[in-house]
Amino acid sequence: MSPQHHALKATFSYQNAGFQSDTNDRKSQYRRTVSYDGYYILEQEQNSKSSSLSSSPIAHVSIPIPDLRVPTIDHNIKNGRQRFRWNLIFNVLVWIICPLPLWLPFLSNQVAIFLLPSIQCVFVFIWFIITLLAARNAFIIFRNRNQDYSLLLSTEDRNKIRHLVVISCYKEPLELIKRSIDTLAVQSEVNRISMVISFEERTPDVHNKCQILQNYYIQAGFRDLIFTIHPYGLSNEIPGKCSNANYAIRTAIKQLKLDENNNDDYILITTCDADSQFHRHYIAALTYQYIKDNYPALTTIYQPPLFYNWNLDASSCFTRITGLLRSTLMLGALIPFSINTMSIFSFSLSLAKAGNFVHPAYQMDDIICLIRWMGVTHRRLSIHMVLTPVISGPTCGRTIEYEFMEWVRQARRWTIGAAEVFHYFMIKSRCIPFLTSLSWSITFLIYYGVLLCSSGLYSLTYFIAMEFLLNEIPTYVVYTMYILILIQMLSFSIAFIIDIFICRLLNIDECIFILRNFFHFLMTPFVLIGYSFVEFYALHEVMIRGKKVCKHGASNKNMLQ
Repeated sequence: MSPQHHALKATFSYQNAGFQSDTNDRKSQYRRTVSYDGYYILEQEQNSKSSSLSSSPIAHVSIPIPDLRVPTIDHNIKNGRQRFRWNLIFNVLVWIICPLPLWLPFLSNQVAIFLLPSIQCVFVFIWFIITLLAARNAFIIFRNRNQDYSLLLSTEDRNKIRHLVVISCYKEPLELIKRSIDTLAVQSEVNRISMVISFEERTPDVHNKCQILQNYYIQAGFRDLIFTIHPYGLSNEIPGKCSNANYAIRTAIKQLKLDENNNDDYILITTCDADSQFHRHYIAALTYQYIKDNYPALTTIYQPPLFYNWNLDASSCFTRITGLLRSTLMLGALIPFSINTMSIFSFSLSLAKAGNFVHPAYQMDDIICLIRWMGVTHRRLSIHMVLTPVISGPTCGRTIEYEFMEWVRQARRWTIGAAEVFHYFMIKSRCIPFLTSLSWSITFLIYYGVLLCSSGLYSLTYFIAMEFLLNEIPTYVVYTMYILILIQMLSFSIAFIIDIFICRLLNIDECIFILRNFFHFLMTPFVLIGYSFVEFYALHEVMIRGKKVCKHGASNKNMLQ
């Protein structure tokens, strides 16, 4: 089949003539126009900005001709079965694990007395190991908090690596998008960045937004600035970040003619959301880590630790607890065990090309890229941590009711997406060595199917069984249950302790009264149980309705401004 194409609806691009200069004149000229307040905020002084605009000519401004064609996929995508899919394994796991304490006592009281606490021990042990690994990685990040990675790069290293940063946007407020791009505009290696801002065609007033952002960042010091508009309704696509990022990366490569060089190993691509706030040394730290790892272009994906402390102190308990636990799980599980990347990640152009970029028919770009590229490289890809944290926006809403609905909606989307990409993995596993496929699938199932979806509901049914269904429980079993509760709460406390140090590292002034913080700590198991109920519903929704529920619902970010 011939590749499918679609006309590029609109792009704007410019190139900075001074990007190759080793002097700091041009960079310092821009630095005089900004005030870097704290960790992530950039403010433009309009008068200084106006004066700098006239003194820094642009090499050229171009609008590609309308018939420029950008491939979005390299072959037709098969729809496959709609309901009998591999994600049903998640449903089987949930139905085996969660109701077990409710029926096993009727079958054998003696077996239940010893088996049920043993299973709970396994869950608590997994949580405890994850939180210990998270604490270790958080300590490493905190220890390197003052490291200026740009000073560790030689001139040769700095000029060798080029960066393509793609930010996917839809209906987010323009000020939110600007605030995220501001953190890239103050990067210590800003002149190595080709900035790609990708909108959806259905974005309100999209062309005007592109023009406003172009005018605002035309002197920011980026090597290139490219705007893309992802067409709506392309065949074999679903709306969302996957199709948006796939289109943006392919367009940028064509615009910058990156497909004409043989240095793909030296080009690093970073994809992010519109609510991403980068540490000012992220690009330098990524470059340093990539060089230190000896250019692992086809074997490694880089993941910065994500923290959700963007107005997190103003969020409700369920949003804040979920944000803290997501950061802890990333630090202690997703990165150490190379399960999957999340939201913001970096990779080489070689890996992107070899893996046929991003699959546009799925909604979870982070997991789908990892799976797709494992099939190409025939190995389990490693996930390495970039030692500079990134702030990502939590779920939010105008009122606590709207915030709760947004929290439920996103939990549902994440669960459906994880289940759906597991089906994709099982289909593609024949292209991956058996042991590699087996190890990753088991890890993925334990994390999503057992730990996130089942452990919370099992804890609830186990408590019910201990209180109402089991008879003649030995005293030591009761004491064991209390010890497990203490260990579990200790694991949760580590997440709150990490948050204290991370706020100091990020220079974020959060106002959390100690009693409110303690209340959130006590509510953690209940939030996890509520989250598990949402996941339980989502797994059965995708089981009944099939692939048609696998759509990307953009998060509401209006309250993050």
